[in-house]
Amino acid sequence: MDQALTPQNVELSDIYDKPEVITSLLYKKLLEKLDTSVRLLTEHRYFEANRALQHCNDILTRLGFGIKYEAGVLADQLETLYRYMFDRIHEANMKKNSAIIQEVRVIVKELDDAWTTAMQKAKDARGAFPLSTDQSEVAMALPQRNIPRFNPYQQREIEQEVYEYQQHKQEVHLKK
Repeated sequence: MDQALTPQNVELSDIYDKPEVITSLLYKKLLEKLDTSVRLLTEHRYFEANRALQHCNDILTRLGFGIKYEAGVLADQLETLYRYMFDRIHEANMKKNSAIIQEVRVIVKELDDAWTTAMQKAKDARGAFPLSTDQSEVAMALPQRNIPRFNPYQQREIEQEVYEYQQHKQEVHLKK
C-alpha cells in the first residue's frame, strides 16, 4: 500500500523532476496553515494568525505561478479559483473570521483530493511515480495556439518589486 505524500517521504529528486509533487505538497501545507490559522483565531492570537494567513496567500501565489496556461480553460478556471481563495483569505484576515477560512479549506481539500487521485491514476497508468517530465505527449494533445499566455501571478510579483523599488528610492531621496 502506498504511503501518503508528505515532505518527510518525498525524495529531493522527485521535487526537481516532478512539479506535480510540489503542487501536492503545497496543497497539504496550505491545509495545515489554514487549520493553524483557525486555531490561532479561536485562541485570540491575532498576530500569529495573521502570519499564518499571509503564508496561506504566499502558497496560493506559488500555486498560481505553477499554472500551465497552455492547458486552456481548465487553467483559467484554476487561476480564478486561486484568486477567489486569495481574496477570501485576505478578507478573513481583515475580519478575523474563521468561517471564511473554513470555506476556503473546503475548496482546498477538494483540490487536494482531486490532485491526489489524478496523481495516483497517472501512477497506475504509467507504472511509475506519477507523471514524467516529458511534456511532448501533453503538448500534442493540447490545441496549438500562437498567443502567448500571461501569468497574472507574475504580474503581481512584478508590481510588488516595482513598489518596493519605489519605496527604496523614496527612502534614499529622503535621506539626502
